[in-house]
Amino acid sequence: MAASLFTFSSTSRRVVPAPNSPPLPIYIKATNIVFNPDIPDVHREFFPEQVCEFYYTATINDENNVMSGTIGRGRHSVFISADLLSVALRLRIFEPFSELPTIKRCRHLFDQLGYDHSKAGARSNLILHQCMTPRWKFFTGALCKCVGHKSRNGDQPSTYEQQVVCSLLLNKRLDYGAFFFDQLVQLLRANVCADHLPFPCWIALVLDKFFAEAY
Repeated sequence: MAASLFTFSSTSRRVVPAPNSPPLPIYIKATNIVFNPDIPDVHREFFPEQVCEFYYTATINDENNVMSGTIGRGRHSVFISADLLSVALRLRIFEPFSELPTIKRCRHLFDQLGYDHSKAGARSNLILHQCMTPRWKFFTGALCKCVGHKSRNGDQPSTYEQQVVCSLLLNKRLDYGAFFFDQLVQLLRANVCADHLPFPCWIALVLDKFFAEAY
């Protein structure tokens, strides 16, 4: 197990926790996405702390579909919406989008790509990395890592990951801003284990926008 590289504790942070905040302290390990070498150097020093603080303070307004939290040890407010994510990701907004592929459609597509059900044993109801051909195993593993999840050979790609993979393979015009925002909301509400903060790299685009304006 990799050693913790960053600790976010209640004694060193003057922030107001959200009702659904994870217990402190939060430990971020070397394998976490916030330490991905692809993150620009300008983010490296502040990014883990800002991610932890936003995760710890974030609340969700269901009426306006906006997520809000703080960075900078409570000094600066951050507001995130699906449209803001679309802008940060340089996606076009207010255009018609395709529907998400169903899990049934995803399974059919994986079968077409050579998915080997015989390697799954009794777990025939799951989609497993070990049953994919080497090239698709590499592709899905790399993609899942980009969206914030570390995948091992025996792992089951989540519904979210399967839909991302299938949408790209099917060349779907997907509303990724709304898709990523909904996933972020689900992760926050699930109160995911603190040492596996599931923030993908693209959240740096949004936090950096507010960080630059604040400082």
